[in-house]
Amino acid sequence: MKTSQVFAMSAVVITTTFFGILSIFELPQSVMDWVISDIILGIILYLGYLGAVVVSGPSKTRLYDSAKKVTA
Repeated sequence: MKTSQVFAMSAVVITTTFFGILSIFELPQSVMDWVISDIILGIILYLGYLGAVVVSGPSKTRLYDSAKKVTA
């Protein structure tokens, strides 16, 4: 598995566990609304980040090639 896949699976497991624990305790509806609105805001910010990365294109940095020797 790639690192991004492991991260995504970990996020799903943590989120599921979090909501499972929240469902055990009877929290006021206002707290649940607050948690859900935070999750929605996080999704919107993440999608904005992905959009910015797609628009900006690939990284312009170069890797240093140690095989090339510069002689002056």
